[in-house]
Amino acid sequence: MMEHHVIQTFELFGPFAPFVSILVGVVVSVLGVLPSTFVTAANLVYFGLWMGTLLSFIGEVLGAVCAFLLYRKGLRYALRRPLPDRFARLQQKLQAQQGREAFLTIILLRLLPFVPSGIVNIVSAASGISILLFLTASTIGKIPAMLIEVFAVHQFMQSSSIIQWSIAGVALVGYLAYRIQQKRASSI
Repeated sequence: MMEHHVIQTFELFGPFAPFVSILVGVVVSVLGVLPSTFVTAANLVYFGLWMGTLLSFIGEVLGAVCAFLLYRKGLRYALRRPLPDRFARLQQKLQAQQGREAFLTIILLRLLPFVPSGIVNIVSAASGISILLFLTASTIGKIPAMLIEVFAVHQFMQSSSIIQWSIAGVALVGYLAYRIQQKRASSI
């Protein structure tokens, strides 16, 4: 599994492992396509529950800020073409919002488990939201999301391998059903 490779990397860097953990978290957040759960799992195994949670949180927050800044810079050029409809609606909603309303929207998007973090970063970067508002709202929204992720990963790692494979199988079937439903909806 990927977390084993990350743990081996931590072992290789020894006392610098916390910095490597944060860097890996930042890279995963900036890429926006990899799940952060493997980093969280590696952090929990290598650093323990509390330090692993803290390092995962710091990596995700710094990664969100880096992604926001990179996406904002890159989107100036890329947005010559419109975003897909489902993302464009979120972008328009955020652009129409100011201050408190935008702040609460970003917190809500961070709390919703089915909205990928990368999408929140891209949509926020495409809007006119300030970096300070984004950082604050993202940090607040990531606290409960991170705690839920840590709890789920910790419980998963503590369970027997048969339960782990069962959960993975159910998740895979659920994901495939979701993708099939999306394809059917888009073909209608």
